[in-house]
Amino acid sequence: MVSRGSIAGVAVGIAAGVGAWGVMVGWTLLGVVLLGLGGGAVPAAVALAVGGDATIARDQLSGSVSVVPLGVSLAGAIVFAVVLTSWPRVVGGAAAFVAGLVVLVCLPGGEFAVRGGATLVGGLVWLVVVVAVRVAMWWLPQVRGVVAVLLGAAGVATVVGVVGSAAAGARVLGTMVLAAPNLLCVALTRGLGVPWSATGPDLPRAAVDTGSFGPLAAPVWPMAVVAVVVVALVAVVAGWHTPWVVAGCFAAMAALGGAAVELRAGFFALELGVAGEVPVAAVVGFGAGLVGCLLVAGGRYWHRRRA
Repeated sequence: MVSRGSIAGVAVGIAAGVGAWGVMVGWTLLGVVLLGLGGGAVPAAVALAVGGDATIARDQLSGSVSVVPLGVSLAGAIVFAVVLTSWPRVVGGAAAFVAGLVVLVCLPGGEFAVRGGATLVGGLVWLVVVVAVRVAMWWLPQVRGVVAVLLGAAGVATVVGVVGSAAAGARVLGTMVLAAPNLLCVALTRGLGVPWSATGPDLPRAAVDTGSFGPLAAPVWPMAVVAVVVVALVAVVAGWHTPWVVAGCFAAMAALGGAAVELRAGFFALELGVAGEVPVAAVVGFGAGLVGCLLVAGGRYWHRRRA
């Protein structure tokens, strides 16, 4: 017999799922309107945020977009996961998320359209990852600490990006709303030597609204300082697990932080993209994590000796 507590937990989980979709739609709407894309781009951008795919079709122009706007993804994940404190809530939240995913892929397409199959698969993977991390946080304080460090860094990056770009125009501000965590991924990995490359024609700097590709054109040493601070904080909470944790995080950052756009008009095709080297990021992350945990362990040993 199902208890009232379980029913209440499922209801709370459903509310969390609905709330996550609402936050993602609202945050996306703010970003795309600032970018000048209009509300019609919201379903496609939300689909991208949960790991799906989107296409572009306008007049004789067609193409595809491959990017994960991590600002939207993290906003939804936080609202969704913070409520999942029991299995009934997980069940309710998962059901609500899947229902929203089905609605998303069934929405009519326009200039920006959602690719149904890829978005269903990507959304289910997004759901599994968020739930898995949340369940791991129940039992492992190290996971809670690492998640807190990374979300804190993403939150600071978003605030700094929004405040710093407020006077730079609506398009730059919209980019920060949607993708400030993406720029943080580039900054953290590039700061410790992971190569990133921009593909496409040699565009004039003035034509790039995101500040000349953001971290790709910025000095390296400030990014190195930020990366060292983040790795040190992870080492404090993760201990001897730090090398593997940072390796995985850096690999994920290199994979998720980039973007690619393919446009076609008749026989002509244009590809634009920013991508990081995932294997190199994993190796660099492992080395940085190993150094970080050794330094933290040494510092703790020195402190105990002094005490």
